[in-house]
Amino acid sequence: MIGADATIAAFAYRGLARALVLDLKLKRQRPMALPLAEGMAQAIWRHGCTADVITWVPARLGDRIDRGFDHAKVLAKGVSRRLGLSTRALLARGASRPDQSQLSRAARFGNLKGAFLGLPAEGLRVLLVDDLITTGATAGACAAVLKDQGAASVEVIAACRA
Repeated sequence: MIGADATIAAFAYRGLARALVLDLKLKRQRPMALPLAEGMAQAIWRHGCTADVITWVPARLGDRIDRGFDHAKVLAKGVSRRLGLSTRALLARGASRPDQSQLSRAARFGNLKGAFLGLPAEGLRVLLVDDLITTGATAGACAAVLKDQGAASVEVIAACRA
């Protein structure tokens, strides 16, 4: 994935894992984050991680308002508790963009130009949390922004990979 130093997904996007992600995002069932975060932490323990701080792919404002929470932030907090690392909001959404799920693979990459803004991350080794990796466009764009802000490394952990 462009920009990321490593990418790990805890589960394939099918069966129970898919249902948990969809319930978390679309049905606003916050408790579904618990088993996902546990699986993400276990995947990190198996594969290793050099991060000293955790951040997340920020949800779009409208989605946060509709849902009542940022699902990736909830996952990040769950992973944080299990790994003993602090969380820090290092990314924000820029100008509004169409939902990635409605776009082709090629369009997803172009859609994300300027979609994320970063805060200073000088020298930090960052673990970036996302719910789902499909093409890697979103996590890659976020990783690039974090590196532009001075992050020493960016590792990505996702609940699922499609």
